[in-house]
Amino acid sequence: MQQALLQRKRSWLAGLANLMIQRGTPLPPQLTGVPLPPGYNPANMPWRTLDVNPDEIGIVRLVGKDVDLFRLWSIVLQGGGCQRVSQKNAWPLVMRQFDLPEAFPVPSTGEIQPTYHVLERYYITILGDYEEAYRKSLAEQSQRAALASGRGPGPQQGPLNPPSRPGGMPGMPNMPGPSTLPGGNAAGMNMMPPSAGPTMDGPLPGQFHPAQGAALPFHPPNLMASAGGMPANGAPHPAMNGNGINMVKGPQGGFPAQNGAVDMEHELESRKRKMQEAVESEAKRARQKTAGSDVSDSRSSVAPPPSVEGSVAAPITRTIRQPSRRKIEYVPYAREIDTAGGRDLDLIQNYWHSMSTKPVRHIEEWGQVDIDALTLSLRSRVSTEISYALTTFTLLTLLRGSNQGGGFPIMQAPELLDEMVDLVEDLAFDGAEDDGYPDDDAPIVTHKQLVNHLLEDGTKPFAALERHQGDRDPDNGPRHRPAEIILVVINIIRNLSLAAENQEYLAKHEKLLPVMLRLCALAPTKEYDPPLPRSPVLSLGDLVSIRKDVMNTLLNISMHVALSPASTSKEQLLTVRRAYEVLASYIVDVTEAISPFQCILQSGIPPAVHQPKPPGLADMALETFSRYTLPDDNRQVVSHAVPQSWLWTLLEALVHRLPVADNDFQVIMRDVWLTYVERLIMALYSLAFLAPPAVKARAQRDGQLGFAKVMLRLVKKFTVHAPPELRHHFAISVRRAVEALRLVDAAADAFDPGRAAAAPPLAFGMGYGEHGDTRQERGMGLLSGYQEDITLGLMLMHPDIVDATLFSELESLVRVGH
Repeated sequence: MQQALLQRKRSWLAGLANLMIQRGTPLPPQLTGVPLPPGYNPANMPWRTLDVNPDEIGIVRLVGKDVDLFRLWSIVLQGGGCQRVSQKNAWPLVMRQFDLPEAFPVPSTGEIQPTYHVLERYYITILGDYEEAYRKSLAEQSQRAALASGRGPGPQQGPLNPPSRPGGMPGMPNMPGPSTLPGGNAAGMNMMPPSAGPTMDGPLPGQFHPAQGAALPFHPPNLMASAGGMPANGAPHPAMNGNGINMVKGPQGGFPAQNGAVDMEHELESRKRKMQEAVESEAKRARQKTAGSDVSDSRSSVAPPPSVEGSVAAPITRTIRQPSRRKIEYVPYAREIDTAGGRDLDLIQNYWHSMSTKPVRHIEEWGQVDIDALTLSLRSRVSTEISYALTTFTLLTLLRGSNQGGGFPIMQAPELLDEMVDLVEDLAFDGAEDDGYPDDDAPIVTHKQLVNHLLEDGTKPFAALERHQGDRDPDNGPRHRPAEIILVVINIIRNLSLAAENQEYLAKHEKLLPVMLRLCALAPTKEYDPPLPRSPVLSLGDLVSIRKDVMNTLLNISMHVALSPASTSKEQLLTVRRAYEVLASYIVDVTEAISPFQCILQSGIPPAVHQPKPPGLADMALETFSRYTLPDDNRQVVSHAVPQSWLWTLLEALVHRLPVADNDFQVIMRDVWLTYVERLIMALYSLAFLAPPAVKARAQRDGQLGFAKVMLRLVKKFTVHAPPELRHHFAISVRRAVEALRLVDAAADAFDPGRAAAAPPLAFGMGYGEHGDTRQERGMGLLSGYQEDITLGLMLMHPDIVDATLFSELESLVRVGH
């Protein structure tokens, strides 16, 4: 029995070897036992990477285990062929028959790859052509057997689907065990036909066995064409190497190197597709033939039977076959869409995208609008008229003119702006007088504190049932809340401030800034009471929104705001103090006044996922403060209007926001953070300029704040430790930081009339000994304790960084007086 099994295996391997030789990709002799064809160069063999067991033929090694190709062929054949096994995802079951591991690591990448994928590739690469030839051989044998028996070709069975037998694997159609063999002649490849009997050697469905017709000679299938290495169907067959790589013959008959894993996957998918098409084609022909025999009519014309006494010719039968009927299923025509609740989301999204990207129409395209009618509608104080006027005016402010940065020219409609300001003042305060600040020592209520109070009130049980300031009055009916009208007007003014042609007019308006900043004020409250807006018609949520819009408007027009130091009006001082309070509320909160790196950590977003930006509201407040306090006159008015405690609070918060650690300086290497640090330094310079001497002296003495140390470290990081190609980006920050140190070191009143006669108060970059100031400075400089670092480390060792002006400033800071 073992001898017969070995002989059958050798015959099968010989047929496989002959087929691969005809196809131009001979298998290794140690695998099949068949020598290479004469004149073939083994160096060009595409199977060099195939691990073959040298002790026994027909064995390849996979993951250190032996895989018998003959047994693999038998198991897959019993399962219906490669295509059927792949469709049923039965390759893991085939893998377990060879005691292979579930997966193994790829040496080159270390990734875990399933073993059954590699086993499937081995089968398709080595035995795929053999299975295709075997299927064609079965079809040819069936046709010849049908013709020899005097009948037409009968119905064909499914391709490579043998009958079920005991002993198969679970989950598969009874695959044979290790001791079983497939029946029939294996594609006629020099194999002897098995003996008949009730064993697995019987014919497969659709296969003609020689025992069924002894008179019919057995012919092997025409696997290859006479020349060119072409298969029977005339399609060229690509050569394959051991890894399933497509190999193309070179000019000398050799094979080039591998084209990569992409070509291998493409070739494997191509073979699978061809096998699947062949299976579907045979199954389709079988269905057509079986269906035709059931529904077709046969009209026969048969001659009379022959006489017994005489011999007559064989009867001639003519069969007329009518076309078979087919069942046609009609499917209603409908557009396939992915819906959510019956709505086509893709259509809605595409429409919304087209509408959002539509260019904004110019203001000239809207025709003529009667501005006087809008003014009269606001003046009437009728709810419907006010709603119409504000809606129309909002649309006009959203439009842009044909010129760059242009918009609605509000200077051409002064009465309309006056009516809006009067409307806001009447609704918010109803003629009440402005009482100002009853307590000068009250701390600044920050923006975060307002938001926290708002969240606490909203999360209380039954919060919606409680009455709060600014809620809708039931007696007013369906009319708008006064706060809603105020919010619309503030939004219109913010839109108007975006146009460059309107900024100067809005900044010089007599009542605009006082009314808007009065809306931002808080009512005086007792200790531990929640903050409330000064206007009784506003809620806390309305106040938060109004403060943001007012800061945006002030940012746009602050360069044109001109304060008068000679004016002693109470309204101007209140306006300046309220503007300072609004801007400082976004900067001085102790939980937010932190260094750049700590700000990133506080955001909770990993830098690898998203690079956080500086806090937007604080960054805008810094820019607005720097613009608002840029002119000397504005600084002088701010110095008189703002309490010293508020000035110190802002100075302390600005120093806490500066970079200190190495991580902070790594963060500010990005442009957005570097701009944020520049605004911090500019705000520090303006604050050091306008602060009274008492605040500057406190900055010198406060060791916990460390103003001088923080500023010195920043200067050294931006000069000595910065790369030479990046130092020009830090030039402005270094100059303003040194000038701020000089102002704090002087600890003088910049607006002293006697000092102003000697030199102007604003002298950017002007150091000791200039402007006729030849008097000798006395006392210890602010950086006198760091004289070695400044003198040797910066002034002498890096003369290319320090110019003459900066040199004189540093020389004054490190002085040691008497």
